[in-house]
Amino acid sequence: MATVQKRNNSYKITASCGYDINGRQIRKSITWTPDQNMTQRQIEKELERQKVLFEDRCHSGRYLDGKIRFADFSERWLNEYAQKQLKPKTIERYIELLKRINLAIGHITLEKLQPIHLLRFYDNLSEEGMRNDGSYIATMDIKALLKKKHITMQKFSEKASIG
Repeated sequence: MATVQKRNNSYKITASCGYDINGRQIRKSITWTPDQNMTQRQIEKELERQKVLFEDRCHSGRYLDGKIRFADFSERWLNEYAQKQLKPKTIERYIELLKRINLAIGHITLEKLQPIHLLRFYDNLSEEGMRNDGSYIATMDIKALLKKKHITMQKFSEKASIG
């Protein structure tokens, strides 16, 4: 059962998330602040609701400490979920993409990560010279090169083993 402690104008809700390998209890806590317009009865009712919801998140494993940095969370996600659920090529691509993502937002904690951070990251990607998607433009004129070497396009395609 979750416990509640009153702290000035807010409440600290603490719940047990099981036991660690040494038999010590793992406890997680959140702070809930009621709306100033709420009556005492409404606060008690909502506090009980928040307590049950938080305890449910702890028991189901859905509680994640918001103080974790995005880079640490992404690494944890790769190890705990992606390695088991995704194909190796997909994981390889995600790791490649995460290098750039973590440079931009990896230092931000999940509780402070806002949509504006993502929008700035997207804007940064669209800037000139920032794309890193592996698309290239051939600068050499292949027809002129073939003419210079006296090779036909058909002969070149046979040597390259392409149709």
